[in-house]
Amino acid sequence: MGKQVIYTDRVMKPIAHFSHAARVGNLIHVGATAGTDAQRRLEGTSLGLVDVAAQTRKMFENVGIVLGLLGARLEHTVRVKTYIADIRDQQRYRELYAEVFGLTAPDHIVVGSAGFPLPQAAIELDLVAVVDAPIVRMPGVGVRADGRFYCSTAGAPDRGDFAAQATVALRSICDGVEQGGFSRSDVVYLHVTLADSRDAPAFGAALARTFPTEPPACTLVTASPSDPCSLLQIEAIAAAGGGRRLAGPKGAAGIGAAAVLAGDDLYIGGQVGEGEYGQLVTGGEAQTRAAWERIRAILDEAGMDARSIVRTNNVLTDWRLYADFNAGYGANVSDPYPPRATVLGGLPRYRALVQIEAVAHRLGSEAVIVQVPD
Repeated sequence: MGKQVIYTDRVMKPIAHFSHAARVGNLIHVGATAGTDAQRRLEGTSLGLVDVAAQTRKMFENVGIVLGLLGARLEHTVRVKTYIADIRDQQRYRELYAEVFGLTAPDHIVVGSAGFPLPQAAIELDLVAVVDAPIVRMPGVGVRADGRFYCSTAGAPDRGDFAAQATVALRSICDGVEQGGFSRSDVVYLHVTLADSRDAPAFGAALARTFPTEPPACTLVTASPSDPCSLLQIEAIAAAGGGRRLAGPKGAAGIGAAAVLAGDDLYIGGQVGEGEYGQLVTGGEAQTRAAWERIRAILDEAGMDARSIVRTNNVLTDWRLYADFNAGYGANVSDPYPPRATVLGGLPRYRALVQIEAVAHRLGSEAVIVQVPD
């Protein structure tokens, strides 16, 4: 049948190879959304100043528009991840967030990103929504919807030792999953924000102790956690019945499973631009293409292809790589593109320039896509 496209001129025309959202079945993935009008003008009226409050309000408005086109409303949201260029702005952001999502209570994560592809953008978010299915919200614990459980936690800020914080954070994830009616072995995906890349091996050790036989797919990124005293922050997804761990290639840091196939969903851990013998290739475009080769190998093992991808999350270590990244990325996706988020951050693999993680679905090639016409 192929992908269906809903065209709109009410939101920003993308500046690269991505759409605004994808719906497959009951699940909606909304890609990175900024506070701009349809002409890419950032919201705000103070000349020479970045108005984070105005951008935040517009960002929420844009998300509502995109969800509406896919038959959803803001109250269908189960997970929100917000990236803030200046983490000091999070208090004002959280006040505005509470006005929009306070009663909805989705799983909510805030992290820092040193800017965005659109210059002067102060804030972006991506989210997941579920329609036509019961949503069970457990404030402070997580959200259960359509056979999945979403939860997140930060390292205990009163513990200065990273290993202790990692152990507590992973235990908190497992406790939350169990409170949500799932088991530890049902955890299929972790996205970990580290305050310091050098702590990646210690996290890997803590993960191996927590999940000795059935590790989840795992992505590690270095950025600013929302709490300056927390040394890490973890986002997790559990799926009923767990899933099948795929053989490889391993993720960027060699931590966790390369990917987990859970029902019709495929969670692919962060991949970097390694060549045939494990060495990093040279240059941003080459690393992007090599990361995609690894993703394609995982998709093939799962019986899928690139058309099955319903979202990607991408990390660059330098914005000067953006054009090279897009050249390599664009060569591996086709119109209508999946939604994505692209942010600036650190990577645990020394000299890695690009990291790509992805979610695919067995029916992703038939997804409904929201995009702006050329």
